Amino acid sequence: MKAYYYFLFRIYRYYKDKQNENELQAIFSVITVSTLIASLTIFFFHGLLNYLGILPMYSNKFYMILFMIIVGFINYFFFIRDKNFLNYDFQKDKKGGFYIIVYIILLGILLFVLSNINREKIFEERKKNPQTEQTQKTASLQSEIENWFKEKF
Repeated sequence: MKAYYYFLFRIYRYYKDKQNENELQAIFSVITVSTLIASLTIFFFHGLLNYLGILPMYSNKFYMILFMIIVGFINYFFFIRDKNFLNYDFQKDKKGGFYIIVYIILLGILLFVLSNINREKIFEERKKNPQTEQTQKTASLQSEIENWFKEKF
């Protein structure tokens, strides 16, 4: 937990010192950045469990956005609202910043690799089980209008 509080502290200090944001803006920046990183971490583990066949993958973007909003509220109410991350007397040092940057880069690389692996898995499944729901060509709106005119006139 202390590592996550350090992560929140470093985001807060970056936006407070470097970007010259006021208190409210810095807290909002902490919420958005930490929620994004936490959500991407959870998405990585969800994708890994999907690849192993333990969890299904959700194809709708709405679920991902809803999940990120829920993670944002949980993140705010349990970690950020009380500003406990400012009570630890953390110091800004290069070692901690380096670890955070390496974690973000490693997370991005792992997400990219996992998405390519899952994409190949999906393509193989589609080759084995071709789509059978819609094999006939559907009528277009234009053809329906033309048929309607032919019937009426």
